[in-house]
Amino acid sequence: MPSQRSLLGVSQRCARQLRSPVMRSSLQRRLASSHNLPKLEGAEDNAFNRERQAIKAHAAATSDLWRKLSIYVVIPAIVIASINAYNLWNEHWEHWAHEPPLEERPEYPYMNVRTKNFFWGDGDKTLFWNDKVNYHHKD
Repeated sequence: MPSQRSLLGVSQRCARQLRSPVMRSSLQRRLASSHNLPKLEGAEDNAFNRERQAIKAHAAATSDLWRKLSIYVVIPAIVIASINAYNLWNEHWEHWAHEPPLEERPEYPYMNVRTKNFFWGDGDKTLFWNDKVNYHHKD
């Protein structure tokens, strides 16, 4: 495990690199993108207002990116996934049609184990019973 002293040295080196003129100028250029923002003049032209304008420009660009992603990526992905689910659903029921009737299928000892009756209906069917796929041989 690294000691605190070595971690402190690494963090100080990283901070020095971030404060270097090359890094600082590239960050300032990136944050100073004011394409359609009004120019600040006089008393309004201070560091706080310039930073707020940079944040607004970044927020506008980011929200535009996410809007485009939502429209051009998410919606087609949902459509493709829906088509896939529909095809799988149809394949499942086509396969199910080739199975023997429910009454002729074997009932194994671990299926439909009842220690006491359910208190609804006839006491044999679970809450999620589906007559198309579930069958219980009466003893």
